[in-house]
Amino acid sequence: MKIPEQLYDYKPNLIFCFFAPVFALLFAVIYNPTFGLSPESYALADGNKGFCLPILCSIELGVLLVSRSLLSFVFVRRRLTEMEFLLWQAIEYVVACLFYDLFLSLYLHLSFFDLLPRILLVSLGVNIFPYTFYWLFMERMDRDARIAEAYKMLNNIRSKGDPSEGMVRFTDDKGNVKLVVGADKVISVESAGNYLTVTYSDDGKPVRYSLRNTMKGIDKLCSANGMVRCHRSFFVNINKVKVIRRTAEGMVAEIDHSGIGTVPVSRTYASDLITLFSEN
Repeated sequence: MKIPEQLYDYKPNLIFCFFAPVFALLFAVIYNPTFGLSPESYALADGNKGFCLPILCSIELGVLLVSRSLLSFVFVRRRLTEMEFLLWQAIEYVVACLFYDLFLSLYLHLSFFDLLPRILLVSLGVNIFPYTFYWLFMERMDRDARIAEAYKMLNNIRSKGDPSEGMVRFTDDKGNVKLVVGADKVISVESAGNYLTVTYSDDGKPVRYSLRNTMKGIDKLCSANGMVRCHRSFFVNINKVKVIRRTAEGMVAEIDHSGIGTVPVSRTYASDLITLFSEN
């Protein structure tokens, strides 16, 4: 799944860039973590806390500003998936830790590689809250935006009359309505495992929408709205079929819509399809 569009907005990202370092600073001041240092090294770091903590927070702020700026302005044209975004944040976290380690190892005269595992562990514990809070907050914003869009769509449908008249409501396997589209706009429905792809016309352009369901789950819905089964994996709108012809690979139905080629027709459903096509 793609990450919410709100995650590309520079305003919440800018807020997060300042919130995370401030949270880390307050955490360090209140809980005074030892970072697993020896008593001598910790005494040196504790004695210079007023210098070290602002530097560490500035490092985190700088890394976050660069990372989130790239996210907001460079990768907005290619929406990341949730796994890609998780990887992005992991890289962001590791880069910040490397800079923490470089600074502390030079300032405290400690081994870079001996200090790195401690910094990674402590930084993970400190940042788990702001990162989790940020993700949940953005998910909430995305949910509110989708709900608002759904209400807008329903109001538009209601303003045009009875929403059930001439409209097909495609649901997922749990019965939740995922797509509402005019029956005359639907071109085909294709099955791929436990998912369906509904192809419909929007201002003359073909649009594809995927949802979780099976052919059996929408069989009655399609049959009641002018769609006929032409293949074990396809329903087709009989009014969108221009030509039924036989090819070297088998029988196909050519669709009367730009941007859409053909859909396969199997022997099992060929007779019924040809009969309906002839009647229309």
